[in-house]
Amino acid sequence: MLLHTAHLAQFLDISCLSVPTLCADLSRVGLEVEGVHAFNLPAEVVVAQVVSKSKHPNAEKLSLCEVDSGNGVLQIVCGAKNVEAGQFVALALKGAYLPACNLHIKPSTLRGVESFGMLCSALELGLPKLEEGILVLDSSINAYKPLKLGTPLKELVFFAGTLLDIGLTPNRGDCASVLGVAREVAALYGLKLTTPSVQAPVKAPTLNLDKSAKHLALAYARLNAPSLSLPLEVRLSLALQHALSKDPLDNLLAYVTHLSGVILHAYPTPLELKEDNLGFVRAYSQGIELSNIALDPPKNAGLNALIEASFLDPTYTATRLNAHSPKHAAGLTQRTTRGSEPQVLLGLALLQEVLKTLNAPALELESFYSQLETQSLDFHLTDITSLLGLELSVNRVKDILESLGFGVEVKRDRFSVQVPLFRHDIAQIADIAEEILRFVGIEHIPPVLLDLNEQTSHNPHYTRHSFERTLAAKALALQFKEVVHYLFAKKEHLEQLGYPTLQENLDLQNPISSDLNTLRTSLIPGLLQATAHNKNLGFKSVALFELGSVYSANREETQQLAFIASGLKSLPHYPHPKGTEWDFYAFANALSQILGNFSVQSISPQEQKEHPCLSTAYHPYQSAWVLMGGQKVGVIGAINPVLVQEWDLLEGFMAEIQGNALKPKPYIAQEFSKLPTSFRDLTLILDKNCPFSALQEALLEAKIPDLKEVLALDLYPENANQVALSVRLKIQSASALTDAQLQEVVQRALSVLESRFNAQLK
Repeated sequence: MLLHTAHLAQFLDISCLSVPTLCADLSRVGLEVEGVHAFNLPAEVVVAQVVSKSKHPNAEKLSLCEVDSGNGVLQIVCGAKNVEAGQFVALALKGAYLPACNLHIKPSTLRGVESFGMLCSALELGLPKLEEGILVLDSSINAYKPLKLGTPLKELVFFAGTLLDIGLTPNRGDCASVLGVAREVAALYGLKLTTPSVQAPVKAPTLNLDKSAKHLALAYARLNAPSLSLPLEVRLSLALQHALSKDPLDNLLAYVTHLSGVILHAYPTPLELKEDNLGFVRAYSQGIELSNIALDPPKNAGLNALIEASFLDPTYTATRLNAHSPKHAAGLTQRTTRGSEPQVLLGLALLQEVLKTLNAPALELESFYSQLETQSLDFHLTDITSLLGLELSVNRVKDILESLGFGVEVKRDRFSVQVPLFRHDIAQIADIAEEILRFVGIEHIPPVLLDLNEQTSHNPHYTRHSFERTLAAKALALQFKEVVHYLFAKKEHLEQLGYPTLQENLDLQNPISSDLNTLRTSLIPGLLQATAHNKNLGFKSVALFELGSVYSANREETQQLAFIASGLKSLPHYPHPKGTEWDFYAFANALSQILGNFSVQSISPQEQKEHPCLSTAYHPYQSAWVLMGGQKVGVIGAINPVLVQEWDLLEGFMAEIQGNALKPKPYIAQEFSKLPTSFRDLTLILDKNCPFSALQEALLEAKIPDLKEVLALDLYPENANQVALSVRLKIQSASALTDAQLQEVVQRALSVLESRFNAQLK
């Protein structure tokens, strides 16, 4: 629902409330404010009046207007067809900027005639389109106070207000109107709710309907209006909700429905009502069915009409609508089945108030029918406190319910509550408890430990096995083939590749063969042998993985996961007649899809000396540590070219990861923003030996607000000692960020990089 604070002021005095406070409190009690929209009109757009209009001497479609801006009369050239002398208009003065059309206003010459401003249309001001031509103002947008020339539009009552986009749950149909939200605000702050006086129904004859129809309320009043011209405030309010139509009477009734929540429709006369066998009421005129009340609206009534205010119990409507599927209009039944306002006479009274502002003839109440009965709920105070787990006083509960419109009688700690007719969602004591909780605040309920006696059936061995098979399934999905080798290996192969071997006193005393004469300390030798074997069989593309046990020099068993991809990533196919080869980034991306996100860190010469396999099995200049959670968990790199020649292998890449570093990640719910992500790309000049990982770590450690992630995009040499590095900043917030706030994030990031790495923006 789109609520204008100026409309809210028709029922309450909210001058003491700030919009942020109101939004926070409404969201706290269940009416979540999903968006706040101010009009933000330029200060240089003011109220002006057209003094005279004449034809442009050099253009048929242009007019030459003399416009009083309040500080003098200006000559304005205007192309709008609807401009006339005497109109109040929106005048954009020199220096105004109109964001909606990206236009800066300055003096100009149009067909040889000078123009010193612009008469604005609604679209040019960022408002919904109402009509062709300029926006014609009237006093309705200033709460019917006279318009003063020279007043900035942003200071007028309507444009000084704020639009609140309120998300309603399906059970709160009573808040689908300004009056419904006003009731909640009045209860929140203890404000007095003001509504129009309602004409006593006993003075009006009742309709000829079944007296047992306790699900229905109807009222009819006659309107005889020779013409109907709606003020700007009404049309603009409907246009903002995309509800503006061409029929002025339909617009007027839609506007009052928006204010009051009462369903209003207009009918031609004479009118006859009949109940059908489902309990719905159908309206006829001269034997022709005009509508099914509260389900299917009438059309084209004209200005001399009967105005109908109707209410049909939402539960009654929904159950029969679902069971029998009568003809209905989706927009109308969506409102009636959620619950419209049952005080139908209040809708007519509010319509009468609006007609007074239009100087239109008064309504004549002709008939009224209502057999609605309020529901009564009886309970003890302990029924509420036990549900909430919170101690409350009788007076506290009574005050909350009375502020919400409930009728309350208390005898000691026993309550007898009359549920107001507009609260269709209250059916049991739990609903009453929920209403009290909304205003007490869930944060005030003391936490209580949940009593659990169930014994856990968790099996850590099965959980680990299931996790490992999940990793294997991901690898298989990426076209890696699983291999399984013996736990034994050839000691000479391990030594040749630079891997450690078992201590002499812990080695095998009676090996099964000379090729399996020790326990393996790595999965890589086995994968290399399998790759060579497949290459000899004629395969041009080999991608393998193995998950299994390895042993340290002290014969301590651990789990490892190893991958190897050599030859072609994809075999020849259109449009790649030679196929596509594996590269480092394709291999690393495949591993990230299996293992999850990881980063890499260069291997130092000292580390290569400490671990000979890093320069023997792996390419000494194309290998790196694999980091997960800031810890080294494995190695990734290209196969050593010397090894490719000696073992007759296909060129490729391999990686080996510590199995104990891979753990199933628990599902943790985290708050996320509903707003889109913003990206800012920067190209930095910095020392060629500065790794991206250091920049990334420094920016994340700086905890710059709203900076979520730092990504590398491109790298190319700048000169002998420097490189140009392109990075992307991912920025996201729970609230909308302005361009200035986004720029502040970028500037803080640049400040960190400049102070830590002497980086300069290219």
